[in-house]
Amino acid sequence: MKDTILKCWFDAYNQREWDSMQKIYSDDATIHGKDALLKGGNAVVELAKKWLIAIPDAKITPLHDSIEKDIVVVHWKVEGTFTNSIKDIAATGEKVIFHGLTCFRCHNEKVIEHWASVDYRPLTSAL
Repeated sequence: MKDTILKCWFDAYNQREWDSMQKIYSDDATIHGKDALLKGGNAVVELAKKWLIAIPDAKITPLHDSIEKDIVVVHWKVEGTFTNSIKDIAATGEKVIFHGLTCFRCHNEKVIEHWASVDYRPLTSAL
């Protein structure tokens, strides 16, 4: 399960294969975020696309991961050029690296809950 979820999610993001990303989520998956509570894999795809407008060359790399029972946790980093503003953060045109932590809760080989915590400070450090 861990390898399937991690490989599918990160490969789908980096290759912009949105159907593949959406398929790992149950239809009623809950996505917990700082700003909103979203539902379904389509919501994750739309959020990923918004970030790719801000950082079109973004590459996300898993750094550390762990699994226990139905929970998959991964620490990751994003690298890319911050070319368009997002979330009231003005674009700098500079290369950025920032980190985050995502927790997936799975059932029957599907993500049913998704939490993410992202350190946005590197995006604002050049301002």
